[in-house]
Amino acid sequence: MLFEGIWLTLVGSIASVLVSSSFIPQIIKGYRTKRLNDVSYLLMILISIGMSLWIVYGIEKQDMVIVGANTATIALNMILLGMKVRYAK
Repeated sequence: MLFEGIWLTLVGSIASVLVSSSFIPQIIKGYRTKRLNDVSYLLMILISIGMSLWIVYGIEKQDMVIVGANTATIALNMILLGMKVRYAK
C-alpha cells in the first residue's frame, strides 16, 4: 500500500479540500455577475445524489473524512443551486 495510517488520512483530507473548494470560484463568479445560466441543474442534482451516496458509504465505513468532505461539497452545491434559482427570476 502506497499510503497508510495518518498519511492516508492526510491524502484523503487534501483531496476533499481540493474537490470541495472547486465550487468556490463558481459561487464567487455567480455572486458577482448574478448569472448562472451556464450551470446545469442536472449537474448539480447528479453531484448531490452522488455526494449523498458517498456520505452513506462513509458512514458505513466509519470514515469521517469521506462524510465531512461530501457534506461540505453538498453544502456548497446547495449554495450554488440556491443562487441559480434566485438569479433566474
